[in-house]
Formats: sequence, structure tokens, C-alpha cells
Amino acid sequence: MKNWETMKVRIGLVFVCLLVWFPIFPQTGPAHNWHSPSEVVKKIKKKFSEINSYSADFQIKSVENKKEKTMRGKSLYKRPGKIRYNFNEPEGDEIVSDGKTLYIFIKRLGAVGKQDLSLDKKNSSGALFTTNSADGLSRLFRKYHYKFDAIEQPRIVFEKDPTKYFVLELDQREKIGGFEKMKLFVDSESYLIKRAIATDGRGKETTIAFSNINFEEEIQDGVFNFHMSGNAKIVNNPLVSEN
Repeated sequence: MKNWETMKVRIGLVFVCLLVWFPIFPQTGPAHNWHSPSEVVKKIKKKFSEINSYSADFQIKSVENKKEKTMRGKSLYKRPGKIRYNFNEPEGDEIVSDGKTLYIFIKRLGAVGKQDLSLDKKNSSGALFTTNSADGLSRLFRKYHYKFDAIEQPRIVFEKDPTKYFVLELDQREKIGGFEKMKLFVDSESYLIKRAIATDGRGKETTIAFSNINFEEEIQDGVFNFHMSGNAKIVNNPLVSEN
């Protein structure tokens, strides 16, 4: 069971990656003379809806009880809701979805979690795992209260980085587990999120970053088919069941 709890954490990280965490690429935009978090969120949603596919290197860094863990690899995304995360740290792990079914392969366990993404669980806001990423982004902002972290918006946040960011603080409406708080750093010109920090109820902090982004790469649908090893143990719906 502990191994599948670890798997829950990993897939939670990846879905947040997929839905909202995209690094900035060069783009110009108008100056701002207003300070409205709802307007920033609208711009984020619009920008994400314009992304059809991408490939990127990713890094997921977590800190808990002063212990740091880093996962790395390459990710692929294609609308609607198709993802592939190939891990080289830990080597050989995979997370793959065709938008309907999610597969999580943990190499060291020789195990595959097969998760149905359409389970509703009587959730009024839709299926727990959406098959459409734009819908998933909207759902994120429905499930969290959000506000600016300070009066001055946008502003320079990081040393040696002249970019001005809108900084949004998100607080989970219902404490149902997972990430209870998030902080999103939104570029004030492109409205893409360059960095995100998430914290769960135990104080574990996770940061996700992408690099070497390619929005022009042609990605075939077949890339998002999961090929099962004949020796792998299959666990159905390890994240959410129908019961």
C-alpha cells in the first residue's frame, strides 16, 4: 500500500504539471494598470487553450523533513489530455495516458497502475480526472480559492530575472488531501506560469520546472499508447475506485 501511496503523489504531481505549469517563452504583451486576480486567471486559461502540443524536459523537486528528492525526465503533451512522462530519474518509470486511461509504471516494483480517468464519484464539477486538460485547468481554479500574495502586482520576484510576475496564492476549498496550498508565478506578458510551488497537509513542498520546451514538434498519437510488459503486475484503479 505504501508503494501505491507514493504513486498517488507522483501522479498528482504530473497532473498539476500538465494542467497549469508551463515555462515562459518569448512573447510581448500590453502593460497593465489594473490588479485583478480573476483577470489573470482568465488570461492563463486562454493561453493554455492555445497550446496544441509540446515536448519538454521536466524536473520535479520535493522537500520533506529537510530531505530533498528530485525526479527528472522528458514529457510529451498533445490535446486533448494525452500525456507521456518518461523518467530517467528514477530510470525506466513511465506515466502514459491517451486521455481515457492512465498507466503508471514503476520499474523497480514491476507494477502497473491502470486508472480509469472518467470516474465521476458523484462530483458535481465533473470527473475526478478530466480527459480534457483545458477543463482540468478550469476545475483547478474552481477547487481552490485564489488571490494575489501581495498588493504590488506584477513585480520582479527572482534575483537575476528581470521578468515581472503576478504571484497567485491558491488555497484548497475542501481539505481532501493532495496539495492544500500552491503558489503560481505568472509572467505578466505571456500569462504562462514559469514556476509553481505546492505544499501538502504534512508540509511537503514540491516545485516543478520545465526546460527545452518545443511547441512546434510534431507528435504522433501512437506515442501515447502504453505497451504493457508481460511480466508486469496490474493494479486497476489504484488512485480512485468506483466504490
